[in-house]
Amino acid sequence: MKKYLFLILILVSSKLFAADVWPVGKWNMLDDFTELPEATIQITALKTGGFEGKIIEVFPDPEDDPVDVCKPCVGTDKNKPIIGLVVFKQLKLNAKKELVGKVLDPDSGKIYKCELKPLPNNRMELHVIVNRLITQDRYLSLTK
Repeated sequence: MKKYLFLILILVSSKLFAADVWPVGKWNMLDDFTELPEATIQITALKTGGFEGKIIEVFPDPEDDPVDVCKPCVGTDKNKPIIGLVVFKQLKLNAKKELVGKVLDPDSGKIYKCELKPLPNNRMELHVIVNRLITQDRYLSLTK
């Protein structure tokens, strides 16, 4: 009997721990074709109850010119360094345990609505809503 109670306690505590951790952590934004990391994004919990994600590392393509600042961005993000740039904004957990908010595209400076959905194997799907007809999906994986 004690053995079963111990197992139940472990299962319940691991579920609670997993719920507290997701989505906080370092996530690699993966290239659509190679699945190699393009950038590492740190997602943190805010005191307001939401979440935000900022770029903490980039892995530029050797064939591309490196980009140090967000030139196409507007407002307070204009000419901010890419490292430290908040790209996931106003993220809130919905009833389905998905994050809903906004994502900044540093290449264009545009802000889009987005959804982040947890997937198995420490992965998450980024669903970007460009407009009512066009959406784009990207994938992130939790770094160790």
